[in-house]
Amino acid sequence: MTTYILKIIDYQRSHRLFQCNGKIRIVIACFTLATIAWGTVFYGHSVYLATLSGSGKWKIGEISNGILVFWMASLPGTLFVGYLIDSRGARSVIILGAVCISVALIGIGLAKTLWIIYLCYGLMGFAYPAVGAAAISAILAPWFSKNFGGALGVALTGASLGGAVIPVMMVHLIHEFGFMRTMLSIGPLIFIVLVIVSMIGLINKPPLSNSNWVVEHGAIDIMQLMKLRLFWRIAVAAGLGLGGQVGFLAHQIPIASRIVNDFDAASTVSIVAVSAAVGRLLVTYASRTISSYKLAAACYFLQGIGIAIVSVANSLSMLVLGCAVAGFVVGAIVMLPPILVRQAFGSYNYGKNYALINAGMYASAGISPWAVGTIYDQSLSYLPGLMLLLTMQIVAAILICRPIPERPLSP
Repeated sequence: MTTYILKIIDYQRSHRLFQCNGKIRIVIACFTLATIAWGTVFYGHSVYLATLSGSGKWKIGEISNGILVFWMASLPGTLFVGYLIDSRGARSVIILGAVCISVALIGIGLAKTLWIIYLCYGLMGFAYPAVGAAAISAILAPWFSKNFGGALGVALTGASLGGAVIPVMMVHLIHEFGFMRTMLSIGPLIFIVLVIVSMIGLINKPPLSNSNWVVEHGAIDIMQLMKLRLFWRIAVAAGLGLGGQVGFLAHQIPIASRIVNDFDAASTVSIVAVSAAVGRLLVTYASRTISSYKLAAACYFLQGIGIAIVSVANSLSMLVLGCAVAGFVVGAIVMLPPILVRQAFGSYNYGKNYALINAGMYASAGISPWAVGTIYDQSLSYLPGLMLLLTMQIVAAILICRPIPERPLSP
């Protein structure tokens, strides 16, 4: 009898050790995914926009159309990523994303016509959810019944690292070796790193006993979810918030280039990323005591202030201030919607639930850079477009500032 009890104790200790080690590996893997996804794709848009339009062959609005194609192409990806990770695991999803993003980056470097650029943006957009916030939050959710926000915050700090280092590195390499050679080098490198992460860093999710929880609390299916006013309030607010943010970040280097030189303009991306790292950690800490909806409203409002400062900036110091203020909540604006969804609708079927919210976010993220680019081509000024982005953030803050009820989490 004693031997049997000791075996049970030993098994429980081993299981806890596996859980602990598994969580560490998962967070490190997600951190790496965020570094690549944000560094080469999310923040990379501004580099590609500035380089392709700076050649004189294409207008800013024409390349902005490619960014619209990117975010529209991401919609089917974001709808299926959560489902695939929930049902089949993350490894194959990450590898598919690695192949598509690598091919797209190489294609952008080789492109001679607009339709090739749009095709590459579409391919990259389709794959982005497989390595972005949709995949990262779906990978983490089964492992963290508690402290999900903390784990997500640590993982998404990789986004700040990627944003601080990779765009500046790309601009330097482009000046030294040219755009084509830079993209031909980065594409294969990204593929190798993502495949290594998927094979070594990702392990099967822990088994969950959801049946009793579902009987007790009920699971929300997709049709029920879309009938809830709360769903639409979160979806619209999150969509406007991310749209306002992406519209600013996609045009950040061209906006800054009208005030400072190209290298200083690229450095403002690093300022945003570093500020985002600090802000994300502080928001993660604050989320322990402050309601997530209050944090979200404050973040949307604060980024609106940063965009307003940039819109009137006429010197490097004002530009840096505006980018630092707007950047302070860049990570939080990406991190808080998954937390809001999990709080409002529980962790059961989280991947599918968040996918619907994320689809709206990506649609808005595609329209806003296109709108800003189109407005610029018509007015030859970024001021009207920046005012549009400011309005989006203020409306998002107003929508999300009311309390959100908390649903019990599945075990």
